[in-house]
Amino acid sequence: MIFNVYKQKGETPLECIQRFIKENPSLKKEKMTYLGRLDPLAEGVLLVGSGEDTTQSRREEFFGLDKEYDFVSLFGFTTDTYDILGKIIKVKKIKNLSENEVRKVAMIYKGKRKQKYPPYSSKVISNNNKKAVPLRLSKEKGEKRTLGASQDSLRFFEEKSNEWTDPVRRGGEVKKIIIYKIQFHKLDSLNTKELFGRLLMDISKVKGDFRQHEILTLWKKILFKDSQEQFFLGRFSAYVSSGTYIRSLVNDIGKTLGCGATILSIKRNKVGDYKIEDSIK
Repeated sequence: MIFNVYKQKGETPLECIQRFIKENPSLKKEKMTYLGRLDPLAEGVLLVGSGEDTTQSRREEFFGLDKEYDFVSLFGFTTDTYDILGKIIKVKKIKNLSENEVRKVAMIYKGKRKQKYPPYSSKVISNNNKKAVPLRLSKEKGEKRTLGASQDSLRFFEEKSNEWTDPVRRGGEVKKIIIYKIQFHKLDSLNTKELFGRLLMDISKVKGDFRQHEILTLWKKILFKDSQEQFFLGRFSAYVSSGTYIRSLVNDIGKTLGCGATILSIKRNKVGDYKIEDSIK
C-alpha cells in the first residue's frame, strides 16, 4: 500500500515514517520504507510504501516519478551542502539584485542537462548483513563521521529493511536530468536579525548530528560581523525529472549570477500524481 505522507520540516524521511507509525499503531508490524528522499530541512510529499510496495522494483518505479517543488534561495552565500545546514565557504555582499537578471538566469537551466550531485547526497546501498551504516560520511580532512543518525533510528532501520539510504560525500558525479519548467516569482529581503531568526528556527528543528551548533555559530559570526542592511531571497517553483537536486540547481544559479546562492527552504508539492493537498499530516 502507498501512503502519501507530509514530511515535516526538520524530520528525516526515517523519522517521518516513525512518527507516521506511532500515529497509526495498526501499521507497527508492517514492513515500511520511503519511496523517495527529502532533505531534513525540506517538507512536503513523501511517499511511503508498506507490504508488497517495499520491494526494490516498486521502489525504483516510484523513485523514477517526476516532481514539483516550491523553493527559496538565499543569495550571497555558498555552503558545502548547498543549503543553510552546511558550512559557509563563500560570502559575497550584494548591494543590488535585479529580478529580471535572476529570471533570465533561471531560464538558462530549463530543459535537458547534466547536473552534478551536491557534495552531500543520497544513494541506496545493500544492508543484507543487518550492519549499521552511517547516514553521512564526511571525508573532509580525513574525517569519518556519522551525521544525522541516532542509535534508535539505526536499530529501527535494521529491523525494518534490507537497504539503507546513505547520504555520502560524492560531489563531482554527474547525472542527466530534465527541468521541464522553472519559474522565478520574486525577490524578497530580510535584515540581519530577521535572517538569523529564520535560520535559528529552521535549523533547530533538525534532530540528530547535522553539525547544527557549529553551523549556527558560523552563521551568527558571519551575519553580525558586517552591517549588511539586507539579504536577498529568491522565490521559485520547478517541475523536474527524477534525480534532480534542487540544492544543486540553486547553487548553479548562484554561480551563474556571480554572487552565490544556497537553499533556504524546499517544499515538494507533487510526486507523480500524488499531490500535497492529499498528504496525510
